[in-house]
Amino acid sequence: MEKVIIRGCILLSVFLGSWFLLQQVNWIGFFNINPLLRNEYVNKIEVELGELMYDDFTSRYSVVNDDLAVATIDTIVTKICEANNINRKELKVYLLESEEVNAFALPNHQLMIYTGLAKKTSTPEALAGVIGHELAHIQKDHVMQSLVREIGLGTLFTIISGGDFSMVSEIGRMVSSTAFSRNLEKEADLVGLTYIQNAQIDPKPFAEFIGVIHDDKDKDLPSAFKWVSTHPFPEDRKEYLLQNIQKEKREYKPVLSADTWKNFQEFLKD
Repeated sequence: MEKVIIRGCILLSVFLGSWFLLQQVNWIGFFNINPLLRNEYVNKIEVELGELMYDDFTSRYSVVNDDLAVATIDTIVTKICEANNINRKELKVYLLESEEVNAFALPNHQLMIYTGLAKKTSTPEALAGVIGHELAHIQKDHVMQSLVREIGLGTLFTIISGGDFSMVSEIGRMVSSTAFSRNLEKEADLVGLTYIQNAQIDPKPFAEFIGVIHDDKDKDLPSAFKWVSTHPFPEDRKEYLLQNIQKEKREYKPVLSADTWKNFQEFLKD
């Protein structure tokens, strides 16, 4: 009897260990399969969910409409899009007033950037890196893939059909913080890195920004420093980004003029 119990424990341990290891593999990326079958039904859900989430966020945060600020962000986004054959007209990019250091992608090709993050990035290249990362989430369809996995297509349909704004807010909180798996975050890092390199934007400031959460000066910031703190292992991310940067020897150009960046930062402070 004791041998049977021991054998059972061993088999259970092997099963659990194998299951854990299999969970670490990005099978979707390995087999190049998109688990989200795109059709009119799914597209309709994404559009309506995106609109509801836009309404939810803009009811809580003011959209910045200042010409200088909008033009500054648009210059960076357009430069990345043009260098990577991304349809700029499909993208909806918003700068929202919030001291929270965060930026995130929403369904329906939407990118939200908080003024707190724009202020915290010390260079336009660092901001471009964050934008490139979020554009990668959008272009790789990570937003809807993750929502379908975590919530389910039927539940999403029920939420938008019933106009359950409390659930929409809850989904918004998830998407703006820990929406993506570690594999998807790494993919967005590396794809975003390619995006900004193709646009001749120096990626090193972005890699340095990843590790800023560990700076002693910022030790009291983690609760508000969402974009960095909610992504996995900043030190590891910084290391593999720098390794990939070193593999590519390229010449880079300023993404913005010094005066434009200075005026943008002064606007944000005001």
